[in-house]
Amino acid sequence: MDKHKLRRCVARAAAIGAAALSTTLMVGAGVASASPPSDPAGGANPVPPHFYNGNVEGIRDTGSDTTFFMMQKIGDLYTGAGLYGCTLNTSAGQTLYNSSDPTSASTNEEYYCQSNQNVDTTDVNDNWDRTEVTQGVDDVGSGAGQNQLCGALSTPLNVDFSRSSKPAGTACSTMVETGYAKDGVPVIDYPVNPSVYGTTSPSGVYSSINGGDVGPVTKGWLPGDATGGPYSGTRLTDIDNNDNGATSSVATSTAYRLWCAGSTATGQASQITDWGQLTNLGGTSGGLEVPGVVLSGNQATVPVLVTTGAIPGNIASGQTITGPDIPSGTTISSISGNTLTLSQNATANNTDTVRILTGVGASHKLAVGQGVPVGVPVRIMGLNTASGTEATFTLFANQGTSGGTALPGCASNMDGNAASDPNSATKTGDNATAHIALENNSAQIAQFAATDFPAPDYVDQAIEVATTLYIESNGVYNTSPYSAAATINGTSYTGVELNENGVTVSATTDLNNAYPTARTLFNIYNSNTVRASTGGFLNWICDPNTNFLKNSDNSTGLNFDTELGNIISTVYGFPRLTDQTPAVTPSTPADGQPAPNDTCQASLQVYTTAGSDQITLAAGGNFPADIPSQGGLADNSGTPYPTDITAYASDPADTVVVASANTPSGDYVASGSGTSTLTLSAPATVTDNTGTGVTMTFGGVPAVQSVTKSQQ
Repeated sequence: MDKHKLRRCVARAAAIGAAALSTTLMVGAGVASASPPSDPAGGANPVPPHFYNGNVEGIRDTGSDTTFFMMQKIGDLYTGAGLYGCTLNTSAGQTLYNSSDPTSASTNEEYYCQSNQNVDTTDVNDNWDRTEVTQGVDDVGSGAGQNQLCGALSTPLNVDFSRSSKPAGTACSTMVETGYAKDGVPVIDYPVNPSVYGTTSPSGVYSSINGGDVGPVTKGWLPGDATGGPYSGTRLTDIDNNDNGATSSVATSTAYRLWCAGSTATGQASQITDWGQLTNLGGTSGGLEVPGVVLSGNQATVPVLVTTGAIPGNIASGQTITGPDIPSGTTISSISGNTLTLSQNATANNTDTVRILTGVGASHKLAVGQGVPVGVPVRIMGLNTASGTEATFTLFANQGTSGGTALPGCASNMDGNAASDPNSATKTGDNATAHIALENNSAQIAQFAATDFPAPDYVDQAIEVATTLYIESNGVYNTSPYSAAATINGTSYTGVELNENGVTVSATTDLNNAYPTARTLFNIYNSNTVRASTGGFLNWICDPNTNFLKNSDNSTGLNFDTELGNIISTVYGFPRLTDQTPAVTPSTPADGQPAPNDTCQASLQVYTTAGSDQITLAAGGNFPADIPSQGGLADNSGTPYPTDITAYASDPADTVVVASANTPSGDYVASGSGTSTLTLSAPATVTDNTGTGVTMTFGGVPAVQSVTKSQQ
């Protein structure tokens, strides 16, 4: 048996902010007990939820960048709780908690817990085994972490669980998800006004845009507008994956055309490459800007839109048209094809940029994505393709294409349209390829711009940032100002989160899967290799003082669960999920990626019989003892559940509510904990005849109910 032990001690407990999280239950926060507690259950046969075996262990994760810093804090908190753990053996021959461990060799010192040697400050509900948690960074990204967990990708150190901001993939079939938080992946744009740094493009790269005198394009600035406003275009506020008549046979959505569309694939609308397509929509007092109009006498030939093969649909007879070679007061008399007949002859036969006053209001606007190009390029920032953030948004952008995989573009990732260095003078070496940023690191956008246009060319740096679209975790955006901004010559510009399909990103829309890129943040374990120390830690994260009461952190005076909830929901901005969070409908947002809310609950395969209130395990044997009967949960004194947890309406006695396709809503465990048969409060409505049982979740019971390596 591999006894990979860590000898070092924890120097100090993790110090978490003193403010209690309003949405996290604070119970069990009193002083140490007046007498030492008894040893917890476990030993040679560890039991859930803690799986205590009396062995000091080190456990390690790898994977998601999104959750790295949060898991570092959580790991520190749990490791710090080990300060109040078991009394370790200090010499050979002492009686150990786990009789299956060696008891004579001197090398046992500090490896194992002694039996019945707890002291007043010993905490048997948190990290009694003194497990030490570390976060791996050797291959960052949810996909990389899952592959390492499954042995499909090499890792220099053992991986016990994977940080993941996307569901378990196909690296192995034995991955199990424990979802403990929610997030969303909005598009970010940058309201930078490049003209504050100058009115020309020093490199000449952007001189074609109004001579390099560029305003804030995301706010609706169009060439010809004053850079300080007002702006005749429409502020970009929303990116959709279901607009413009998107169907399973033709990919026409704005999201697809920005991130996925290529120039040659059939069955798709043209790629959006110009900011005018997003903001030059008409419907404002400034009108619709139309470049490249050929004037000849009283005829104006308007370029057709690539997506429709026709002039913009909001141009109509009677509208006023203005331009450098068009007399004041000129209107459109009639339209034939793409030729306008004007009420007056042009003063010169030229190719001009004109404005057409289409009327004011939504009814006079083109749809986002259907605007008229104005010569301002859209820059798509690429993203680390191993990341869950990239994987989530790839599915969103590629929806509407027969399940998201029928057409090229984003079939594998969202970086096909990633922009590269626009400056030929610096587009050399490593900088000659597409710009691919880390996930959740908005600051890299300005870093790329500074490499493309070295100081003091801040004008072109600003134009590059102002024309860029990026995607990012909502939790990171809300809690890490540096990661949400781009800095140009010392001035920081916070990106703006955009709506998706008309829905604003928020804790509520993420929790309800209403935001199209809502996602669940998981810690994933491998059921073939999961260790007792890993199972105990994951259950500790999942349970909100329901199945067991966490104790007081003697370094802060706060309950450990209060501190845990504060880290997840306040410090890092992710709505917390626990083993009391029920399923949500729909379980899959509009991006097509499942984002369940109830995977922190225990989930077992059981047999049901219609009309019977008794269930048995499909695998045989006894139900775990930590699935208590009615009234058996830790907070049955009447203390309310946390306000960020939806209480079960039929759960007044803090019962273990069960949920499956074969049982009525609100059914719960009445008796039978630890036996081969559980009795429910109401009979099943369906008989399971599949031979494999029906999946049943147990509200209030943390996810990990069995481990493979009980002595590690």
